[in-house]
Amino acid sequence: MILRKSYKILAFLVLLLIAFRVALPYLVKDYVNKTLNELPGYTGHVEDIDISLYRGAYAIDHLVLEEEGGNPKYSFLNIPRTDLSVEWKSLLKGKLVGEVVMQDPVLNMVEVKKAAASGEEPTRAHWTKVVKDLMPITINRFVVNNGKLAYFDFSKKQQVDLHISDMQLVAYNLANVEDAAHELPSTVHLTGQSVGGGKLKGDMKANLLKELPDFDMTIELTGVDLTSINDFIEAYGKFDVERGRMDMYSELKLKDGQLDGYVKPFFENVKVLNLKKDVKEEGILRTAWEAIAGLFVEAAENQPRDQIATKVPISGNINQPDTDVSTTVFNVLRHAYIKAFNKGIEAEATKATATEEK
Repeated sequence: MILRKSYKILAFLVLLLIAFRVALPYLVKDYVNKTLNELPGYTGHVEDIDISLYRGAYAIDHLVLEEEGGNPKYSFLNIPRTDLSVEWKSLLKGKLVGEVVMQDPVLNMVEVKKAAASGEEPTRAHWTKVVKDLMPITINRFVVNNGKLAYFDFSKKQQVDLHISDMQLVAYNLANVEDAAHELPSTVHLTGQSVGGGKLKGDMKANLLKELPDFDMTIELTGVDLTSINDFIEAYGKFDVERGRMDMYSELKLKDGQLDGYVKPFFENVKVLNLKKDVKEEGILRTAWEAIAGLFVEAAENQPRDQIATKVPISGNINQPDTDVSTTVFNVLRHAYIKAFNKGIEAEATKATATEEK
């Protein structure tokens, strides 16, 4: 009799565990949807949740986050698949940390007229809370496969559409599990393709455990066809280009809130004015303005290289960074008439970091 009673209790517990396992994805889905909808100024939902208890993992299918008052055609965030799991190799070292892998995420930043914007803007604390609620343990490894970052400006007469696609991002040691002694222990590597066929490459060393993270970052964007961004040039520069290519190199360092670095753009084989076409299609005043822009291009060009370039210094507090306009203009003339800049990263911030550590 006692044995039969024990079997009944065991059977009841097994059924209870099975019922809990079946209900768990729905409970987690409700929790995730509630967490997304608590973000001020946004509404969000997920379609499904898959749970793998034996791996200590769960997956979120089709997460969508929309900005209130935003453009309904472009949701702020759309992620078809996100896998969140415990990082077992770190667990063996006594560290309970997790890893996140996003597949095909799309982040849309849409500039709209101020009158169209509504709702409270989320603070950093709000975003941090959402991340912690979705992944309650510290993230140590973060991966993005085939991501897209897009910027739209529909407030201009000429609508602007800029994007980086085919993004691959890998960030390691975010929780400082591997190299606790290093000043910048985390590593981030990014590649992608921009509008106009440009190739993007970025590398960063960082300390993301600080409230305001320190980092040393380099970015290269090469081979951009300028005609492909004529909407952007027309919207902000009021002219267009007939041909041309852009390469850009930048290095930025942030330490204790102080930002230092530069942006070094190169423009090659640029032609602004097509006289017959522009007079016929755009009118005399617009053509006159493009002629002035064309004269500036010609005057600022390093003739042997058929190239315009400058170096834009950036420095100051992260909340109010400053660009030195006079130095930027001088660098345009320096490249044209004194000594041309060389393409590539100059590694100034990297050298400074190495000196400090030494």
